[in-house]
Amino acid sequence: MRLERFAYTPLGTFGKIYIGDKSWYTVERPDRGNEPSISCIQEGCYGLMMDHYNRGGYDAFEILGVPGRTEIKIHIANTMEDVQGCVGVGLDLGYIKDRWAITSSTIAFREFMKAAHDMPHHCKSIIISFVKS
Repeated sequence: MRLERFAYTPLGTFGKIYIGDKSWYTVERPDRGNEPSISCIQEGCYGLMMDHYNRGGYDAFEILGVPGRTEIKIHIANTMEDVQGCVGVGLDLGYIKDRWAITSSTIAFREFMKAAHDMPHHCKSIIISFVKS
């Protein structure tokens, strides 16, 4: 699994997450030096583990091994205000209430989780990078 960011902005960090030939858009908080709850995480390679997302009441992947950070989930979210240092997934880019956003997050999350569950166990990691266009 890989997350390729294409925009670091004050309005959010945006990218695409890939599992094989499938992909979804992502939203995170702006880069604020990896500060917990207010920043996107550092680029790098991290482990993944299935965990329970308490705020949402459903299972979600947790990103493991981020220096100085814990409880980083990949979950349902449309805008950067919906994540506190986590990663939201959506089907497309758009606007929600005059904010930059990703759309159809609930549908995208279901698709993402099915694709992630189908990955071999030894492949449960994520590589996060910035891709210049």
